[in-house]
Amino acid sequence: MAVLNPATQSVLDAAMELPEDERAELAAVLADSIGDGRSEAELDAAWLAEAKRRLEAVRGGRATLVSTGEVEQELEELIEGTSANRRAG
Repeated sequence: MAVLNPATQSVLDAAMELPEDERAELAAVLADSIGDGRSEAELDAAWLAEAKRRLEAVRGGRATLVSTGEVEQELEELIEGTSANRRAG
C-alpha cells in the first residue's frame, strides 16, 4: 500500500471504522469526485445516447462496419507490435 500523508491516513482510518454500507457510499462519492465531475447516472445517460447514435448510424448506412476477422487481425498485429517493442526496449 502507498505511504499516505498523516492527514490522509487519519481520514482513511476514520473511514475504515464505518460500517460496510457507509464505506461503500463514501467510496462511491469519492469515485464520482474524480474525473470530469459527471455522476454515474450522467455517464450512463451519455453512453446510452452514444449507443443510440451509433445504432442509427448503422441503420442509416452512415457507419463503416468492420468484420470480426479484420478486428482480430488488427488486434494480433497490435499485440505483436507491442511485444516486439518490449523485447527491443
